[in-house]
Amino acid sequence: MLRLLRLIAVLTVIPLLGIAVTIARYQDSAGGLEGAVSGSLSCAGAILSDPRGYACGEATPFGWLSIVSTGVLAFSFAIVPLSRIVAALLGSNRTILSLGFWPYALITTLVVGVVSLVHFGIFASGVYLALGYWLAFQGDLLIGAFGIIGLGAAYAVIRGLGVFFTRPKSYVAARPISFYEYPRLGLMVRDVSKTLQAKMPDNVIIGLEPTFFATSAPVHTPYGKGPLQGQTLHLSLPLMSHFTEGELRAVIGHELGHFSGGDTAYTIRFAPVYMGLAKASEVFSARGRPITRLLSLPSKFLIDDLIYAFSVVERRIGRQREHRADQHGAQVSSPEDIAYSLLKSSLLGSMWGSQMEGVVTRGMQGRFSRNIVRSFSESVRLDVDRARIAPLLEFALGDSVRHPIDTHPPTEDRLAAFGLNLGAICGEDMVLHRFYGAPKVTDGLDNMTALEEDLTALQYHLMSEMWPKEQSAEQGIDEIFGYLLTDFLALMVTIDGSVDDREIVIAETRAMELFGGLDREGFRERCRHPGDIPSLDRMISFANKLLNEHGIANLKTVLRQIAEADGEIAEKEAQLLALLEANLRPEDPPEEGS
Repeated sequence: MLRLLRLIAVLTVIPLLGIAVTIARYQDSAGGLEGAVSGSLSCAGAILSDPRGYACGEATPFGWLSIVSTGVLAFSFAIVPLSRIVAALLGSNRTILSLGFWPYALITTLVVGVVSLVHFGIFASGVYLALGYWLAFQGDLLIGAFGIIGLGAAYAVIRGLGVFFTRPKSYVAARPISFYEYPRLGLMVRDVSKTLQAKMPDNVIIGLEPTFFATSAPVHTPYGKGPLQGQTLHLSLPLMSHFTEGELRAVIGHELGHFSGGDTAYTIRFAPVYMGLAKASEVFSARGRPITRLLSLPSKFLIDDLIYAFSVVERRIGRQREHRADQHGAQVSSPEDIAYSLLKSSLLGSMWGSQMEGVVTRGMQGRFSRNIVRSFSESVRLDVDRARIAPLLEFALGDSVRHPIDTHPPTEDRLAAFGLNLGAICGEDMVLHRFYGAPKVTDGLDNMTALEEDLTALQYHLMSEMWPKEQSAEQGIDEIFGYLLTDFLALMVTIDGSVDDREIVIAETRAMELFGGLDREGFRERCRHPGDIPSLDRMISFANKLLNEHGIANLKTVLRQIAEADGEIAEKEAQLLALLEANLRPEDPPEEGS
């Protein structure tokens, strides 16, 4: 309601001002409001019957002002119901909408741009005529000022129209893959395509964005000079690392279902124009140019109303598209796999955002990870309160899964279409099994670690402008000790040839308690790559120089607790503890005078 009231206010203020100026002009002659209205109407009628003449004498410009003001007022309000009628007609069929929306949106944007210019013309003419009639002021300077402002408004209109003639570029920070390099994934995609009788995608790209999508638009990636042509399937590596095989098959089937249903062609024609309207609205906002922004308000509000009118159609067709694609996904897996792929995508997608914030924070400190995907998996496994996952998934049922070009229906609606028992789907035992117990599909695919590290390097490259240009060459004592503590903890965790989650939890918890801080990301990275840990002799030498008796006692305590975390002390762990007990001791301070 508020949106409609704002629209009415914006569309009426300037035209009513033009009409008011005309009535005020005739009120001086007629001696009353009724006579003024009658006189202005009579003048308008005379002008319309003889448009080329000087029908009202000196008052003829005021008559034209009232005619234009009344006409643009009526025309502006005609556009609002017209958009709703056109939306209803075009929205009756997806193909008709995809073909008819572009020309209608283009014409409407052109018309509302002209409406803004006419609004400005009414304002400028009204001010000029009022100053000339009542104050006898007529100046070329005023005309020049209005001309400059009008050019600014015209420029905004032209820029707003430009979005319809600029083909949007789709840039994705992802790596195109070859099925010769990833044969098991290729077999899965081929099997899903064969089951659905769908065409194999021309390109498969894998990236770090927590979203899956299919598109027929040209896609630019950092790995090629030109765009990828044809049908492109995008897979999210962070989400895949938590999916079962059935869940990944469900997602691939869903996205290929868009190809087989012609949905990507609809997306190419409709979605870019729909987003173009939003860009046109931003252009008409004219940030940084307050006068032009004020004059473009009619265009902005009319464009926003057009977006609103078609949003109802877009949501309805979007629901139909997604439900149909979900059926394809279930055909190659199961409704339950569709359900958990959606729920995991919603929950893990939000967690990935927090992960990337941590990546930026550590990067600003000069700390980088070799594999942020593996770090994310460890964070989900070790840091998430498992008792909260089931309630969080129930909350996520009302969310829509992220998608780069349109709005998906709520997950709850998509699952209800299969008749699934949502209570059973979100039951704690089943949820924990799907998240932590079931085998992960990436464990059985080829070259995943290399791909994760490659995309990690790409992500850091894309963020490179955020890092400090100059790093201090000297490291403080606290920073040196932080690295040393990380190495000692990682050595104890990995000394027996395996990494136990209980040992990691104890190491992090006790280190925080006894030393007040720990770079968890760096510690877990060391546990994944024990070959990077320095020699024990060097570590002991540094510890003896840096720590006093209390610090060494705390270090021995936490290392022993790590060894005991899994219920037994392995032989290599016992040997390491004995070696540290014998050699870890603070160096004696130098004697006075030496």
